[in-house]
Amino acid sequence: MEVVSARTELTQVFAKPGGGFVAETAAVPQRVRQADGSWSDVDLSLQRAATGLRPAVSPADLVFSSGGHGPAATLTNGAKSMTLGWPGGLPAPTVSGDAATYAEVLPGVDLVLTATHTGFTHVLVVKTPQAAANPALREIRFDLGGDARVRREADGSLRALAGGAEVARAATAQMWDSTGSGGSARAAAASSPSGPGVAARTAPVATDVDAAGDLVLRPSAGLLDPAKATFPVYIDPAWSASPSRLAYATNNNSTNSDTRYALVGLSADSGVTYRSYFEFPISALSGKIIRSAYVQVVATHTWSCSDTPTYLYQSGAITGTPRTAWAPALTTLRASANSHVRATGCIDSPQPAMNVRFSGSVAAGLSSAAAAHQTSVTYGLCACSDSSGTGESTVDRWKKYDPTTARLLVDYDTAPTQPTALQVGGAACGTGNRVTLGAAPALSAVFPDADSGQVLQTAYELLEIPASGVYDSATPRMTPPTGSTVTAGGRSTTAAVTGTANGKSYAFRTRSDDGYVLSPWSAWCEFTIDNQPPTVSVDAVTSPAPPGQLYTYKLRSPDLDVVSFRYGWSGPPTEEAEAGTSLGWTGKTVSVTLATPAYGTNTLYVAAVDSVGNVGYSSLVIQVPAP
Repeated sequence: MEVVSARTELTQVFAKPGGGFVAETAAVPQRVRQADGSWSDVDLSLQRAATGLRPAVSPADLVFSSGGHGPAATLTNGAKSMTLGWPGGLPAPTVSGDAATYAEVLPGVDLVLTATHTGFTHVLVVKTPQAAANPALREIRFDLGGDARVRREADGSLRALAGGAEVARAATAQMWDSTGSGGSARAAAASSPSGPGVAARTAPVATDVDAAGDLVLRPSAGLLDPAKATFPVYIDPAWSASPSRLAYATNNNSTNSDTRYALVGLSADSGVTYRSYFEFPISALSGKIIRSAYVQVVATHTWSCSDTPTYLYQSGAITGTPRTAWAPALTTLRASANSHVRATGCIDSPQPAMNVRFSGSVAAGLSSAAAAHQTSVTYGLCACSDSSGTGESTVDRWKKYDPTTARLLVDYDTAPTQPTALQVGGAACGTGNRVTLGAAPALSAVFPDADSGQVLQTAYELLEIPASGVYDSATPRMTPPTGSTVTAGGRSTTAAVTGTANGKSYAFRTRSDDGYVLSPWSAWCEFTIDNQPPTVSVDAVTSPAPPGQLYTYKLRSPDLDVVSFRYGWSGPPTEEAEAGTSLGWTGKTVSVTLATPAYGTNTLYVAAVDSVGNVGYSSLVIQVPAP
């Protein structure tokens, strides 16, 4: 059963019937909280709205133009926005899924805006060599506006800042052509606005922000040359309103604009070696007991027709997205897993996509991270069997994974804490406070556990306190009441204890079990059984007087735990007076004054009540002679 209160855009938590929880965390947002508090799965398909085109359900607050003048895209982060516009306005777009295509923004050039999980991409599609000859493509300008001002970083990436706060960022711009791989059995997918095919020629795009604050792109002339490029040619960059938890690294620090896939190993087409990284938030696991854990991700393509390995490392943090510097440290090898997925070219093709699970020592590493209260953990996928890169140049290990399917699944538990608020017979226990009771009591406590909704099993220990008042683990135990189940943070109360005797003192303690871990024992709670009624007597202080005149009577008890006396001319007595002390009497006493009701024989009924409610009775016969 899902613990809905623990749901986030990346994580779902499920309570296990036998105790404990399973957390399933993604590296890419999976759901979005709506204004009414409900959650909806991410759906980036564009829908027409009053303000333009919006993704149906998106983690990013994004609007694309429906055509005309005004911003082509508006990305809002919190209360601040960044806008991107095309000079001269846009035609009405053609919409397909998450993409809007604005045809012929220049002769032979389309502008494609695509919604992503964290923002959007804007890609110019140069369709023909004739279009590439247009001087306007040597220096492309986009109008930038909104609350943010864009700054170019030293590496060519871009940051949109509003008052020092980052609204969005874009990785270094890239361009690619449509070169294929000659139709081989292992051909890569064709280039598209989403990214280059593996065999595509790529080149960096120079970026600048001019004095007016607008974005300037300067594509590589070589990749617009019909003699060197295959058309269409695509020119990006991509903007993100929130930090990505996905990254890749290349051994030559080249950029790959197609982040639809997490690439691993040596590409036979480009000769570039890839590693892919996934960051998962783990703040909710801080201090938890990790029972088991694994990372899973779907493999969508492999070079080999048969199983080859990929290795999962716990790694250093991602230092940039989507491309991070070559090889954040592959700190510890955690697991390896084999897979093979080929749509064509194998005897048994098409081979379906494969859900690949990496287990190994993932739990051990995660336990250390949780104990250290880390907020995130990063894993790297590598074709290498050790951190020095062994086996990474083997082309048979080349693979593509779907990053949107990456999950960290953790079976975890929080140890229940020491029970508190102990009670015996409904009376609170306290340090040095032994409770006296008139009957065998029920035992009670509150059972804390940080895992809300966890079901705990309670257990008790009960002993008779020796005459010395000292007890320890060697003191014989009695049969305690049977424990029961209780929800974390709730109070549980037993049936009455058995086997107690009047005048004896006892102690109990309790603990809980969540199915994995026992809580510490509670402190001891001591109590004494006293079911002996107190002794009471009554004497006339003054001589009997006729009815209507007052007599004084003294009520006495030798028992020091008497708290009150009762009296009256009929039994049982109901008038009550607080017990006190007097000189010359070692017990409790009180004096009362009342009138005899009639001549003749009268009976005064009295009672003493002790601290646990035991009641002792007596009476006095009073003769009042008739006149």
